[in-house]
Amino acid sequence: MMSDPTSPQPATSAAMTNGFPPPPLPPPSSIVNDDDDDDAVELDLDAVPGQIGHAVLRATDGAMMRGPSGCLTERDVQVAYRMMLEIGTLLSGDDGGRGEEGGLRRVTVGFRGVTYAITLGEMDGCLYVVKRRSSP
Repeated sequence: MMSDPTSPQPATSAAMTNGFPPPPLPPPSSIVNDDDDDDAVELDLDAVPGQIGHAVLRATDGAMMRGPSGCLTERDVQVAYRMMLEIGTLLSGDDGGRGEEGGLRRVTVGFRGVTYAITLGEMDGCLYVVKRRSSP
């Protein structure tokens, strides 16, 4: 029995559900040292309650400003960055010229046992990725 070619077909790849190929991953271990940047805000991510790992990356290109620590891996950070690229217009605040301000500032993704919080820095254009243990 042949299927109807006009009927909707499932996507051939989960990565192409929006019709576009997935964005490239940032290069591994591409840690950028911008110690001379006076505008950078130094946050103590170790002070986040329940955190078990964190990293900081530049939102524009995914370059790591501070590499992953603790139980957060480079792969975790790369996946978080790709996820943020997928929702890029929300992140950038592109409102289509309507004059509205804002844009997405924080995304939290929860799994059994862990939660990832990805926050866009207000002044520095960095993404802060924190991995935390989920409460039972």
